[in-house]
Amino acid sequence: MNQKATFKKLFAGIAILLAVLPFIVTFSAVLTSLFNKIGWYVWLQDVVVPFEARLVAVLLRLVNIKGIVTPGASFAMLLEREGSSYLPVSLEWNCLGWQSLVLLGLTLATGLRGKWKAISKPETVVLGVLGTFLINVFRMAFITSLAYYWNNVAAMIIHDYFAAFVALLWLIFFWWFSYSFVLELKESRT
Repeated sequence: MNQKATFKKLFAGIAILLAVLPFIVTFSAVLTSLFNKIGWYVWLQDVVVPFEARLVAVLLRLVNIKGIVTPGASFAMLLEREGSSYLPVSLEWNCLGWQSLVLLGLTLATGLRGKWKAISKPETVVLGVLGTFLINVFRMAFITSLAYYWNNVAAMIIHDYFAAFVALLWLIFFWWFSYSFVLELKESRT
């Protein structure tokens, strides 16, 4: 009987996740156009993109893809194919997963309310930021390897929705883990 309740919760969670997904993708598009107009993306494009492109290139070596980071070019990486051909991969500031950091920040603002021990709040923030960063690097490596082994069209089709889906799954896991193992309630003095 307990398994039935677990599956009901699981299916309800998936239904909510799928219902929220279009909102997250639309929210991302609105924020992206706003940042493009303001010009806040320049630092990300100049500093963070080359750093994360190198991390993605390291991960791609695990699946036998040699990626060459190309600083200063219109694309971030060249993936070496058999022979002498290369597949250019464009990693831009918008691919980094900054949207998931914004979502993390919004959930931290609400999720850390309460009477938690002082040390457990910064631990939760560090775990959230580090986990979000790593999830985004793995996501970029996955989509890049999909483009390499399959084709660019398939990678572009799943790019936006896969990113939002992974971010939402990460946030669900992150908050479950934080509430279960990281955040500790202050002991009340009565």
